[in-house]
Amino acid sequence: MKLLFSLLAIFTLSKMFAQFSYKKGDVVADFSFKKILNNTDLASSLKALQNEITVIDFFGTWCIPCVRALPHLKELQSEYESKVTIILVSNEEEQKLSRFIDARKPFSFPVVVDNSDNFISLFQPPSYPYTIVLNKQGKIIDVTDAASLKSEDIKEWLKQKNQDTSVLSAIIIKPMSNLEITKSSNSLVNLSQQFIYAARTGESVGSRVMKLKELSYDKLKNGLTSDDEKKAFWINLYNGYTQMILKAAPGKYKDRGKFFKSKQIEVAGRMFSLDDIEHGILRYSKIKWSLGHLNKLFPGRTEKDLRVDKLDYRIHFALNCGAKSCPPIAFYNPENINQQLDLATKAYLAGEAEYDSQNNVVHLPALMNWFRRDFGGKKKMKLLLKKIQIIPEESNPKIKFKKYDWDLFLDHYKTNV
Repeated sequence: MKLLFSLLAIFTLSKMFAQFSYKKGDVVADFSFKKILNNTDLASSLKALQNEITVIDFFGTWCIPCVRALPHLKELQSEYESKVTIILVSNEEEQKLSRFIDARKPFSFPVVVDNSDNFISLFQPPSYPYTIVLNKQGKIIDVTDAASLKSEDIKEWLKQKNQDTSVLSAIIIKPMSNLEITKSSNSLVNLSQQFIYAARTGESVGSRVMKLKELSYDKLKNGLTSDDEKKAFWINLYNGYTQMILKAAPGKYKDRGKFFKSKQIEVAGRMFSLDDIEHGILRYSKIKWSLGHLNKLFPGRTEKDLRVDKLDYRIHFALNCGAKSCPPIAFYNPENINQQLDLATKAYLAGEAEYDSQNNVVHLPALMNWFRRDFGGKKKMKLLLKKIQIIPEESNPKIKFKKYDWDLFLDHYKTNV
Protein backbone atom coordinates (compact mmCIF):
# COMPACT_ATOMS: atom_id res chain seq x y z
CA MET A 1 0.00 0.00 0.00
CA LYS A 2 2.84 2.38 0.87
CA LEU A 3 4.42 1.64 -2.50
CA LEU A 4 1.12 2.40 -4.25
CA PHE A 5 0.81 5.82 -2.60
CA SER A 6 4.45 6.56 -3.42
CA LEU A 7 3.82 5.73 -7.06
CA LEU A 8 0.69 7.87 -7.06
CA ALA A 9 2.59 10.78 -5.56
CA ILE A 10 5.34 10.49 -8.17
CA PHE A 11 2.73 10.26 -10.92
CA THR A 12 0.94 13.34 -9.63
CA LEU A 13 4.12 15.41 -9.36
CA SER A 14 5.29 14.35 -12.80
CA LYS A 15 1.95 15.35 -14.24
CA MET A 16 2.05 18.72 -12.50
CA PHE A 17 5.45 19.62 -13.88
CA ALA A 18 5.08 17.99 -17.30
CA GLN A 19 1.82 19.52 -18.39
CA PHE A 20 1.05 23.11 -19.26
CA SER A 21 -2.67 22.95 -18.59
CA TYR A 22 -5.60 20.66 -17.92
CA LYS A 23 -6.15 18.04 -20.61
CA LYS A 24 -8.59 15.24 -21.35
CA GLY A 25 -8.71 12.72 -18.50
CA ASP A 26 -7.69 15.16 -15.75
CA VAL A 27 -10.01 15.94 -12.85
CA VAL A 28 -10.40 19.67 -12.33
CA ALA A 29 -9.97 21.10 -8.85
CA ASP A 30 -12.72 23.42 -7.63
CA PHE A 31 -11.95 27.13 -7.68
CA SER A 32 -13.85 30.35 -7.17
CA PHE A 33 -14.44 33.35 -9.42
CA LYS A 34 -15.42 36.90 -8.56
CA LYS A 35 -17.99 37.86 -11.18
CA ILE A 36 -20.60 35.97 -13.14
CA LEU A 37 -23.20 37.63 -15.38
CA ASN A 38 -26.69 36.48 -16.35
CA ASN A 39 -26.98 34.10 -13.40
CA THR A 40 -29.74 34.21 -10.80
CA ASP A 41 -28.01 31.76 -8.46
CA LEU A 42 -25.42 32.88 -5.96
CA ALA A 43 -22.87 30.45 -7.34
CA SER A 44 -19.29 31.70 -7.11
CA SER A 45 -17.29 28.54 -7.80
CA LEU A 46 -17.01 25.91 -10.49
CA LYS A 47 -18.33 23.16 -8.22
CA ALA A 48 -21.47 25.19 -7.43
CA LEU A 49 -22.26 25.47 -11.14
CA GLN A 50 -21.43 21.88 -12.08
CA ASN A 51 -24.10 19.51 -13.32
CA GLU A 52 -24.08 15.91 -14.52
CA ILE A 53 -22.44 17.31 -17.64
CA THR A 54 -20.79 20.75 -17.58
CA VAL A 55 -19.73 22.51 -20.77
CA ILE A 56 -17.17 25.30 -20.35
CA ASP A 57 -16.99 27.37 -23.52
CA PHE A 58 -14.12 29.85 -23.77
CA PHE A 59 -15.79 32.68 -25.56
CA GLY A 60 -15.11 36.09 -27.08
CA THR A 61 -17.56 38.56 -28.53
CA TRP A 62 -14.89 39.10 -31.21
CA CYS A 63 -14.77 35.39 -32.11
CA ILE A 64 -17.19 34.80 -35.00
CA PRO A 65 -17.34 30.98 -34.69
CA CYS A 66 -17.92 31.33 -30.92
CA VAL A 67 -20.92 33.59 -31.48
CA ARG A 68 -22.28 31.52 -34.35
CA ALA A 69 -22.21 28.42 -32.13
CA LEU A 70 -24.45 29.98 -29.46
CA PRO A 71 -27.77 28.92 -31.08
CA HIS A 72 -26.45 25.35 -31.22
CA LEU A 73 -25.49 25.49 -27.55
CA LYS A 74 -28.92 26.90 -26.76
CA GLU A 75 -30.56 23.90 -28.44
CA LEU A 76 -28.43 21.49 -26.42
CA GLN A 77 -29.19 23.38 -23.21
CA SER A 78 -32.93 23.17 -23.92
CA GLU A 79 -32.75 19.47 -24.75
CA TYR A 80 -30.87 18.55 -21.57
CA GLU A 81 -32.01 21.38 -19.31
CA SER A 82 -31.85 19.57 -15.96
CA LYS A 83 -28.71 17.56 -16.66
CA VAL A 84 -26.39 19.85 -18.59
CA THR A 85 -24.98 23.25 -17.61
CA ILE A 86 -23.27 25.44 -20.20
CA ILE A 87 -20.96 28.20 -18.97
CA LEU A 88 -19.32 30.87 -21.11
CA VAL A 89 -15.95 32.24 -19.97
CA SER A 90 -14.49 35.50 -21.27
CA ASN A 91 -11.68 37.81 -20.21
CA GLU A 92 -13.30 40.83 -21.84
CA GLU A 93 -14.50 43.82 -19.87
CA GLU A 94 -17.73 43.38 -17.89
CA GLN A 95 -19.33 46.39 -19.60
CA LYS A 96 -18.73 44.95 -23.07
CA LEU A 97 -20.08 41.53 -22.06
CA SER A 98 -23.15 43.12 -20.45
CA ARG A 99 -23.91 45.01 -23.67
CA PHE A 100 -23.56 41.77 -25.64
CA ILE A 101 -25.96 39.96 -23.30
CA ASP A 102 -28.48 42.84 -23.20
CA ALA A 103 -28.62 42.95 -27.02
CA ARG A 104 -29.64 39.28 -27.08
CA LYS A 105 -32.09 38.91 -24.20
CA PRO A 106 -33.32 36.46 -23.18
CA PHE A 107 -29.77 35.13 -23.04
CA SER A 108 -29.35 31.46 -22.23
CA PHE A 109 -26.03 31.14 -20.42
CA PRO A 110 -24.14 32.39 -17.37
CA VAL A 111 -20.99 34.28 -18.36
CA VAL A 112 -17.93 34.20 -16.11
CA VAL A 113 -16.00 37.48 -16.26
CA ASP A 114 -12.37 36.42 -16.09
CA ASN A 115 -10.54 39.76 -16.24
CA SER A 116 -7.60 38.37 -14.28
CA ASP A 117 -7.35 35.28 -16.51
CA ASN A 118 -7.67 33.02 -13.45
CA PHE A 119 -10.13 30.67 -15.16
CA ILE A 120 -8.35 30.82 -18.51
CA SER A 121 -4.94 30.15 -16.96
CA LEU A 122 -6.16 26.79 -15.65
CA PHE A 123 -7.20 25.49 -19.06
CA GLN A 124 -5.00 27.54 -21.42
CA PRO A 125 -7.11 27.51 -24.59
CA PRO A 126 -4.52 27.55 -27.40
CA SER A 127 -6.96 29.40 -29.67
CA TYR A 128 -10.65 30.17 -29.97
CA PRO A 129 -13.17 28.55 -30.19
CA TYR A 130 -12.26 26.11 -27.40
CA THR A 131 -14.63 24.04 -25.28
CA ILE A 132 -14.11 21.73 -22.28
CA VAL A 133 -16.66 19.11 -21.20
CA LEU A 134 -16.70 17.83 -17.59
CA ASN A 135 -18.61 14.93 -16.04
CA LYS A 136 -20.19 15.08 -12.58
CA GLN A 137 -16.89 14.18 -10.91
CA GLY A 138 -15.17 17.10 -12.65
CA LYS A 139 -13.22 14.87 -15.03
CA ILE A 140 -12.51 16.30 -18.49
CA ILE A 141 -14.23 13.92 -20.89
CA ASP A 142 -13.81 15.95 -24.06
CA VAL A 143 -11.87 18.89 -25.50
CA THR A 144 -13.59 20.28 -28.58
CA ASP A 145 -15.32 23.39 -29.90
CA ALA A 146 -18.95 24.36 -29.29
CA ALA A 147 -20.11 23.83 -32.87
CA SER A 148 -18.86 20.23 -32.80
CA LEU A 149 -20.77 19.21 -29.66
CA LYS A 150 -23.38 16.60 -30.54
CA SER A 151 -26.53 15.52 -28.76
CA GLU A 152 -25.55 11.87 -29.27
CA ASP A 153 -22.28 12.45 -27.40
CA ILE A 154 -24.10 14.01 -24.46
CA LYS A 155 -26.48 11.04 -24.31
CA GLU A 156 -23.52 8.67 -24.22
CA TRP A 157 -21.75 10.68 -21.50
CA LEU A 158 -24.90 10.70 -19.39
CA LYS A 159 -25.12 6.92 -19.68
CA GLN A 160 -21.59 6.67 -18.34
CA LYS A 161 -22.15 9.01 -15.40
CA ASN A 162 -22.19 6.27 -12.78
CA GLN A 163 -19.17 4.41 -14.05
CA ASP A 164 -16.18 4.41 -11.68
CA THR A 165 -13.11 6.27 -12.81
CA SER A 166 -9.69 4.69 -12.37
CA VAL A 167 -7.53 5.61 -9.38
CA LEU A 168 -4.99 7.45 -11.49
CA SER A 169 -7.51 9.41 -13.56
CA ALA A 170 -9.19 10.58 -10.38
CA ILE A 171 -6.08 12.41 -9.20
CA ILE A 172 -6.75 16.14 -9.18
CA ILE A 173 -4.15 17.98 -11.20
CA LYS A 174 -3.42 21.63 -10.52
CA PRO A 175 -1.74 23.31 -13.48
CA MET A 176 1.22 25.62 -13.29
CA SER A 177 0.77 29.36 -12.93
CA ASN A 178 -0.53 31.53 -15.75
CA LEU A 179 2.85 33.20 -16.19
CA GLU A 180 4.63 29.85 -16.58
CA ILE A 181 2.03 28.62 -19.02
CA THR A 182 1.61 31.55 -21.37
CA LYS A 183 5.13 32.91 -21.61
CA SER A 184 6.89 31.55 -24.66
CA SER A 185 10.45 30.38 -24.13
CA ASN A 186 11.37 32.61 -27.07
CA SER A 187 11.68 36.24 -25.93
CA LEU A 188 10.74 37.64 -29.37
CA VAL A 189 7.57 35.55 -29.56
CA ASN A 190 6.75 36.53 -25.99
CA LEU A 191 6.99 40.20 -27.00
CA SER A 192 4.62 39.54 -29.91
CA GLN A 193 2.18 37.85 -27.51
CA GLN A 194 2.25 40.84 -25.17
CA PHE A 195 1.70 43.15 -28.12
CA ILE A 196 -1.35 41.36 -29.57
CA TYR A 197 -2.88 40.96 -26.12
CA ALA A 198 -2.62 44.71 -25.53
CA ALA A 199 -3.92 45.50 -29.04
CA ARG A 200 -6.94 43.22 -28.68
CA THR A 201 -7.92 44.24 -25.16
CA GLY A 202 -7.48 47.98 -25.68
CA GLU A 203 -4.49 48.35 -23.36
CA SER A 204 -1.71 50.77 -24.22
CA VAL A 205 0.54 49.27 -26.89
CA GLY A 206 3.10 52.08 -26.86
CA SER A 207 5.84 50.33 -24.90
CA ARG A 208 5.55 47.12 -26.97
CA VAL A 209 5.57 49.07 -30.24
CA MET A 210 8.74 50.84 -29.10
CA LYS A 211 10.42 47.55 -28.12
CA LEU A 212 9.61 46.11 -31.54
CA LYS A 213 11.07 49.20 -33.25
CA GLU A 214 14.21 49.12 -31.13
CA LEU A 215 15.04 45.46 -31.66
CA SER A 216 18.39 44.93 -33.32
CA TYR A 217 18.09 43.43 -36.76
CA ASP A 218 20.58 40.68 -35.93
CA LYS A 219 18.48 39.69 -32.90
CA LEU A 220 15.36 39.54 -35.07
CA LYS A 221 17.08 37.50 -37.77
CA ASN A 222 18.89 35.12 -35.42
CA GLY A 223 16.26 34.95 -32.68
CA LEU A 224 13.63 33.22 -34.82
CA THR A 225 15.35 30.09 -36.08
CA SER A 226 12.50 27.63 -36.67
CA ASP A 227 9.43 27.98 -38.87
CA ASP A 228 7.24 27.51 -35.78
CA GLU A 229 8.88 30.53 -34.11
CA LYS A 230 8.63 32.61 -37.27
CA LYS A 231 4.96 31.75 -37.79
CA ALA A 232 4.03 32.51 -34.18
CA PHE A 233 5.89 35.83 -34.11
CA TRP A 234 4.67 37.20 -37.46
CA ILE A 235 1.07 35.97 -37.14
CA ASN A 236 0.83 37.69 -33.75
CA LEU A 237 2.27 40.90 -35.20
CA TYR A 238 0.02 40.82 -38.26
CA ASN A 239 -3.11 40.36 -36.15
CA GLY A 240 -2.04 42.83 -33.48
CA TYR A 241 -1.13 45.62 -35.92
CA THR A 242 -4.35 45.09 -37.89
CA GLN A 243 -6.34 45.62 -34.70
CA MET A 244 -4.23 48.56 -33.52
CA ILE A 245 -4.24 50.43 -36.84
CA LEU A 246 -7.92 49.98 -37.67
CA LYS A 247 -9.14 50.74 -34.17
CA ALA A 248 -7.22 54.02 -34.32
CA ALA A 249 -8.15 54.86 -37.91
CA PRO A 250 -10.95 52.69 -39.37
CA GLY A 251 -11.12 55.02 -42.38
CA LYS A 252 -7.91 53.44 -43.69
CA TYR A 253 -9.92 50.37 -44.58
CA LYS A 254 -11.83 52.20 -47.32
CA ASP A 255 -8.84 51.77 -49.63
CA ARG A 256 -8.00 48.18 -48.83
CA GLY A 257 -5.32 47.86 -51.49
CA LYS A 258 -3.41 50.77 -50.01
CA PHE A 259 -4.07 49.57 -46.45
CA PHE A 260 -2.41 46.19 -47.04
CA LYS A 261 0.46 47.60 -49.15
CA SER A 262 1.34 50.54 -46.86
CA LYS A 263 4.58 50.10 -44.95
CA GLN A 264 3.20 51.09 -41.56
CA ILE A 265 4.78 48.45 -39.29
CA GLU A 266 8.28 49.08 -37.94
CA VAL A 267 10.24 46.14 -36.57
CA ALA A 268 14.00 46.21 -35.90
CA GLY A 269 14.44 49.39 -37.92
CA ARG A 270 12.75 47.93 -41.01
CA MET A 271 9.35 48.99 -42.35
CA PHE A 272 6.88 46.29 -43.29
CA SER A 273 3.40 46.20 -44.80
CA LEU A 274 0.78 43.60 -43.99
CA ASP A 275 1.39 42.21 -47.49
CA ASP A 276 5.13 41.95 -46.74
CA ILE A 277 4.38 39.86 -43.66
CA GLU A 278 1.75 37.65 -45.27
CA HIS A 279 3.08 37.04 -48.77
CA GLY A 280 6.80 37.72 -48.30
CA ILE A 281 7.57 36.19 -44.91
CA LEU A 282 4.76 33.71 -44.16
CA ARG A 283 4.10 32.56 -47.76
CA TYR A 284 7.78 32.30 -48.75
CA SER A 285 7.89 35.19 -51.21
CA LYS A 286 4.71 34.40 -53.13
CA ILE A 287 3.30 36.90 -55.63
CA LYS A 288 0.01 37.99 -54.07
CA TRP A 289 -2.41 37.62 -56.97
CA SER A 290 -1.09 34.48 -58.67
CA LEU A 291 -3.40 31.91 -57.00
CA GLY A 292 -0.29 30.74 -55.14
CA HIS A 293 1.48 29.51 -58.27
CA LEU A 294 4.23 32.12 -58.64
CA ASN A 295 7.11 33.20 -56.42
CA LYS A 296 8.99 36.49 -56.64
CA LEU A 297 12.04 36.22 -58.85
CA PHE A 298 14.13 38.65 -56.82
CA PRO A 299 12.91 38.95 -53.19
CA GLY A 300 14.76 41.47 -51.06
CA ARG A 301 17.49 40.56 -48.58
CA THR A 302 15.31 41.31 -45.53
CA GLU A 303 12.55 39.07 -46.85
CA LYS A 304 15.00 36.24 -47.54
CA ASP A 305 16.50 36.62 -44.05
CA LEU A 306 13.18 36.44 -42.23
CA ARG A 307 10.84 34.25 -44.26
CA VAL A 308 9.78 30.72 -43.38
CA ASP A 309 11.44 27.78 -45.11
CA LYS A 310 8.15 26.10 -45.99
CA LEU A 311 4.70 27.55 -46.68
CA ASP A 312 1.96 26.33 -44.33
CA TYR A 313 -1.55 26.73 -45.81
CA ARG A 314 -3.01 26.94 -42.31
CA ILE A 315 -1.71 30.50 -41.89
CA HIS A 316 -4.67 31.63 -44.02
CA PHE A 317 -6.98 30.58 -41.19
CA ALA A 318 -4.88 32.39 -38.59
CA LEU A 319 -4.34 35.83 -40.11
CA ASN A 320 -7.03 38.31 -39.11
CA CYS A 321 -7.39 41.15 -41.59
CA GLY A 322 -10.24 43.02 -39.90
CA ALA A 323 -13.08 41.80 -42.14
CA LYS A 324 -16.06 39.63 -41.18
CA SER A 325 -14.75 36.76 -43.29
CA CYS A 326 -11.33 36.80 -41.61
CA PRO A 327 -10.38 34.03 -39.16
CA PRO A 328 -10.87 34.67 -35.42
CA ILE A 329 -7.99 36.24 -33.52
CA ALA A 330 -5.89 33.95 -31.36
CA PHE A 331 -2.54 34.07 -29.56
CA TYR A 332 0.09 31.90 -31.19
CA ASN A 333 2.95 30.12 -29.48
CA PRO A 334 5.70 28.03 -31.18
CA GLU A 335 5.48 25.42 -28.44
CA ASN A 336 2.00 24.33 -29.59
CA ILE A 337 1.43 26.17 -32.84
CA ASN A 338 0.52 23.05 -34.81
CA GLN A 339 -2.39 22.33 -32.46
CA GLN A 340 -3.40 26.00 -32.61
CA LEU A 341 -3.33 26.13 -36.40
CA ASP A 342 -5.30 22.89 -36.65
CA LEU A 343 -7.94 24.38 -34.35
CA ALA A 344 -7.99 27.64 -36.30
CA THR A 345 -8.46 25.70 -39.55
CA LYS A 346 -11.30 23.62 -38.16
CA ALA A 347 -12.98 26.62 -36.52
CA TYR A 348 -12.83 28.79 -39.62
CA LEU A 349 -14.08 26.14 -42.02
CA ALA A 350 -16.80 25.02 -39.60
CA GLY A 351 -18.15 28.57 -39.77
CA GLU A 352 -17.55 29.30 -43.46
CA ALA A 353 -17.73 26.04 -45.47
CA GLU A 354 -21.25 24.96 -46.48
CA TYR A 355 -21.97 21.47 -47.81
CA ASP A 356 -25.09 20.97 -49.94
CA SER A 357 -25.52 17.19 -50.05
CA GLN A 358 -28.61 17.31 -52.24
CA ASN A 359 -26.81 19.13 -55.04
CA ASN A 360 -23.41 17.62 -54.19
CA VAL A 361 -21.79 21.04 -53.88
CA VAL A 362 -19.55 22.46 -51.18
CA HIS A 363 -19.21 26.24 -50.91
CA LEU A 364 -15.79 27.32 -49.64
CA PRO A 365 -14.44 30.69 -48.46
CA ALA A 366 -13.02 32.96 -51.15
CA LEU A 367 -9.50 32.95 -49.70
CA MET A 368 -9.17 29.27 -50.65
CA ASN A 369 -9.74 30.34 -54.25
CA TRP A 370 -7.31 33.27 -54.08
CA PHE A 371 -4.51 31.03 -52.77
CA ARG A 372 -5.63 27.69 -54.19
CA ARG A 373 -2.09 26.45 -54.92
CA ASP A 374 -1.19 26.96 -51.24
CA PHE A 375 -3.88 24.37 -50.46
CA GLY A 376 -2.67 21.96 -53.14
CA GLY A 377 -5.62 22.57 -55.45
CA LYS A 378 -9.21 21.37 -55.23
CA LYS A 379 -8.32 17.72 -54.73
CA LYS A 380 -6.32 18.48 -51.58
CA MET A 381 -9.08 20.84 -50.41
CA LYS A 382 -11.56 17.95 -50.47
CA LEU A 383 -9.15 15.75 -48.51
CA LEU A 384 -8.89 18.51 -45.88
CA LEU A 385 -12.68 18.84 -45.69
CA LYS A 386 -13.01 15.08 -45.15
CA LYS A 387 -10.31 15.10 -42.50
CA ILE A 388 -12.16 17.71 -40.44
CA GLN A 389 -15.56 16.14 -41.22
CA ILE A 390 -17.05 18.97 -43.25
CA ILE A 391 -17.98 16.53 -46.03
CA PRO A 392 -18.52 12.74 -45.86
CA GLU A 393 -15.58 10.44 -46.56
CA GLU A 394 -17.24 8.86 -49.61
CA SER A 395 -18.37 12.16 -51.17
CA ASN A 396 -16.88 13.93 -54.19
CA PRO A 397 -18.70 17.28 -54.37
CA LYS A 398 -18.23 20.12 -56.80
CA ILE A 399 -16.41 23.09 -55.23
CA LYS A 400 -17.78 26.60 -55.50
CA PHE A 401 -16.23 29.63 -53.87
CA LYS A 402 -18.17 32.18 -51.85
CA LYS A 403 -17.96 35.95 -52.05
CA TYR A 404 -15.63 37.50 -49.49
CA ASP A 405 -17.21 39.73 -46.85
CA TRP A 406 -14.99 42.78 -46.63
CA ASP A 407 -17.16 44.66 -44.11
CA LEU A 408 -14.96 45.98 -41.32
CA PHE A 409 -15.28 43.81 -38.23
CA LEU A 410 -13.31 44.60 -35.11
CA ASP A 411 -15.75 44.10 -32.28
CA HIS A 412 -19.18 42.46 -32.09
CA TYR A 413 -20.72 39.99 -34.47
CA LYS A 414 -24.47 40.23 -33.87
CA THR A 415 -26.79 37.26 -33.81
CA ASN A 416 -29.95 36.39 -31.89
CA VAL A 417 -29.25 33.98 -29.04
